[in-house]
Amino acid sequence: MKIAIAQLNYHIGNFYSNYQKIAKAIDNAKKNKVDIVIFSELAVCGYPPLDLLEQKDFISECENFLDKIKELCVNIAVIIGSPLINNNTGGKKLFNTAFFIHNKEIKSVHKKTLLPTYDVFDEYRYFEPNTEFQIAELH
Repeated sequence: MKIAIAQLNYHIGNFYSNYQKIAKAIDNAKKNKVDIVIFSELAVCGYPPLDLLEQKDFISECENFLDKIKELCVNIAVIIGSPLINNNTGGKKLFNTAFFIHNKEIKSVHKKTLLPTYDVFDEYRYFEPNTEFQIAELH
């Protein structure tokens, strides 16, 4: 299995620019016959988005661009980070999530468990920690 790591310079809230970088990385990976491309935490929206996570329009844009990224995932798998709305009535409103996408479909969702709360990081303020674990399979 050939794996590519796309460690790119994402900009917080600049969805279109982040999308262009992600699309280019996926295209390059396809040209190099890569099986799976792994992107950074919260790559769709940029990290750390902080209080922008409290705005509904910001979360909607994350969802919109995640849908666009899914369309690029033909004959290649992608793991990419974006916020996910927590539909449970208890806890924080969001999860910090890695989406496993293959052939235009989200195959599995992996929520972050250990949320840092030191230095400039205050993820527990915005995100609910994961309590369920699963494995993503490819080929």
